[in-house]
Amino acid sequence: MGVVHLVVASILALLIGLSLGAVGGGGSILAVPVLVGVVGLTAEAATASSLVVVGVASLVGVVSHARVRRVAVTAGLGFAAVGAAGSFAGTRVNELLDGDVLLLGFAALMVVVGVRMLQSLRRPDALPVDDVPLERVRPDPVPVERSAELPRYRDGAQLRRYVSSTVEVDPATPPSTPPSVIPSSRPWTAGRVAALVATGTGVGFLTGLFGVGGGFVIVPALVLVLGFTMPVATGTSLLVIAVNAGLALAFRGGLGSVDWGVVAPFTLAAVVGVLVGRVVADRVPARTLSGALGVLILAVALWTGIDAVIALST
Repeated sequence: MGVVHLVVASILALLIGLSLGAVGGGGSILAVPVLVGVVGLTAEAATASSLVVVGVASLVGVVSHARVRRVAVTAGLGFAAVGAAGSFAGTRVNELLDGDVLLLGFAALMVVVGVRMLQSLRRPDALPVDDVPLERVRPDPVPVERSAELPRYRDGAQLRRYVSSTVEVDPATPPSTPPSVIPSSRPWTAGRVAALVATGTGVGFLTGLFGVGGGFVIVPALVLVLGFTMPVATGTSLLVIAVNAGLALAFRGGLGSVDWGVVAPFTLAAVVGVLVGRVVADRVPARTLSGALGVLILAVALWTGIDAVIALST
């Protein structure tokens, strides 16, 4: 791999990690096309290598999010366990498909993901209100409790509390549980259990077949089915992705087919992106990130699909 290809691949790996750290998924779907089209791996080798990149980057992201208590460990492990059978099935199907057919199917999946991301921008209720930082969601605050005993800043302004649609936290006395960590209070019904099992199995199948994390499905499922807030769904999604990637690698027989000379720098760049993404998630609305990522995914899907069709027709 030439220097130019290495630089391009590293930049794209950084973006993949950025999306994982910021919105809990979506960008990992770019790993296989990049490893095939830029790095030059075969489709089979790229899907295996993608599992390493996505798995390691997600694991680092889990640690980063866990430090601010944005990972629901029990729910994440349960979700991943449900997908184990799907991951095994996807791995077996991957071994039966021709590489170009696999890439064509991958391009179709990318179109679905990209379109879904862009469509979510048109629905005002697609993401919860805490999708953006607290200081950016304070519509018409009503100041209360202006006691003379409250601390004052150097300019004489008092520390104020607000009544608003977002939880306000006094920095002097932080709560034991951050406001982003809100356990689901929804009752378990047969419909919710069925939806969770179906989603977990489907995500596992996609991970085994294409080497993708499936965060574009996991995050909405955690929000809609389990009632998690967006920050918690993002952190928990990374845990699910890391476990699924490990299971899929085990079903493939381990790391024997991985080209570490290619995968190591690619993974390092993705890890850096994840760490940056966790910081970005605190400052940039997920809608903005999802929109930009959706456009990029569609562009790569077009490129991958055209290459696959040309290869199949020759």
